[in-house]
Amino acid sequence: MYSSDRRIARNTLYLYGRMLLTVWISLYTSRLVLERLGVDDYGVYSVVGGIVTILSFLNGTMSSATSRFISYELGGGDTGRLHRTFASSMKVHIALAAIVLLLAETAGLWYVNSRLVIDPSRISAANATYQLSIVAAMAAIIQVPYSAAIMSHERMDAYAAIAVVNVLLKLGAALGIALFATSDSLTGYAALMTVAAIAVAAVYAAYAWRHFPECRTVRASDRGILRDMLAFCGWDVYGNLCYTSRVQGTIVVLNRFGGTALNAAGSLTLTVGATVTAFASTVVSAFRPQIIKEYAAGAYGRTLSLLNNAARYSTLLMGLLIVPAIVEMDTLLGIWLVDVPPYTSAFCRLCLIAACGELLNTVLAIGIHATGQVFRISLISGTIYLLELPAMWLLLRHTGHPAAVYALHLAAVSAILVVNTFILRHQMRQFSPARFLWRGVLQPGAMICVSYAATLAVACAVPGTWLRLAACLSASSATLCALTWLFILPADAKNSITHRLRTWVK
Repeated sequence: MYSSDRRIARNTLYLYGRMLLTVWISLYTSRLVLERLGVDDYGVYSVVGGIVTILSFLNGTMSSATSRFISYELGGGDTGRLHRTFASSMKVHIALAAIVLLLAETAGLWYVNSRLVIDPSRISAANATYQLSIVAAMAAIIQVPYSAAIMSHERMDAYAAIAVVNVLLKLGAALGIALFATSDSLTGYAALMTVAAIAVAAVYAAYAWRHFPECRTVRASDRGILRDMLAFCGWDVYGNLCYTSRVQGTIVVLNRFGGTALNAAGSLTLTVGATVTAFASTVVSAFRPQIIKEYAAGAYGRTLSLLNNAARYSTLLMGLLIVPAIVEMDTLLGIWLVDVPPYTSAFCRLCLIAACGELLNTVLAIGIHATGQVFRISLISGTIYLLELPAMWLLLRHTGHPAAVYALHLAAVSAILVVNTFILRHQMRQFSPARFLWRGVLQPGAMICVSYAATLAVACAVPGTWLRLAACLSASSATLCALTWLFILPADAKNSITHRLRTWVK
């Protein structure tokens, strides 16, 4: 068993544990903030902070690009070029922070004071919150090269620990609202959140500065690297904007034909899909640096093996989550929500199936990003996502069935999966679409179908709500884990797991 495989497995556990902790703490924190601020102030904080988030939308794209370039140089082994890459990424992020600051203090500030519907008595608090949110956004932008370096060096234990510290600081900010009960809770909460953002950025920077020599270099930038980064980001921005437009546009289309009831169902579906995908994406995040490093080193056979395994294991983990969710969707929604909007169950089921295709597209995108040629995937995939919106509108107009919107999205994701497969084949001649289809799609897909059939049979046989839910969770997990052990895991992995289990038992 490769030492890198053991590292990937260990990093997956770190990231999965981080996700479990951060999701639960974040859910509790949101509830606490809403309770202590009240609906009005919570709404003000959300909308004011949201404007800053919109203005800094490039940050997510730059984060992906920075991680890719640092991972590539680590795989290439050129220390000087690695130092110049980090310094170039720092300059790009400082420039991005300056641009966001300029936009926030001009267009954003005008929008807050002229277009937002806010109680006149809360305008001063809204402006103070806005300025503090800008400072927090600056800290988040500047920290990106440091957090990307930690990810690229595969220090997932540190990355997970800092993420947990981040949500704990946010929880502390929520608890600290009580300190400002006699003055202004909204401004006080915004100040505490800004302190938390600066503290997290400082921790990222301190860890990276101490452990990675290239992070101590801030002046040795390279115009060629800067040009490559900006070209990479330019096309990536188009793809991300198209995808975001599709996500938010779906809610708008549903609103046009079904009003706020379908809006609520679409928003809840978006939350369910994003949460489940975030858990399954931990596998992809653990594989990403290794795939890019192996490609940079010219180890194409190892690169393709990692790509196939990333697709296989992330799909199986997704199946572990979605099979019981699809079977018991009505029960789970009833537990989560007091009043379930119409069509929510059907929307969520189709969304979770489509999420499997989106996850596979993410894996293929890692391989394409490793080559550095992203214009094809961004142009074609982004355009298909964008074309979904008029197609959804026409479909709803002629059929009147809201669930058809998500069925169309499932078809579009499948088409994008085929397109991305051939794009990667074009850019990496060693890649075999047939092998990827067999190992990454058909094998795990067949096992998920068997698990679904077994879980459905249990759901039909077991009475009661809670007992049936527990039985379905047990049946789906046991079936999928057994099939994975029998048909997926290689012999050396089985031996390693067995040895560790025996050691723990002793």
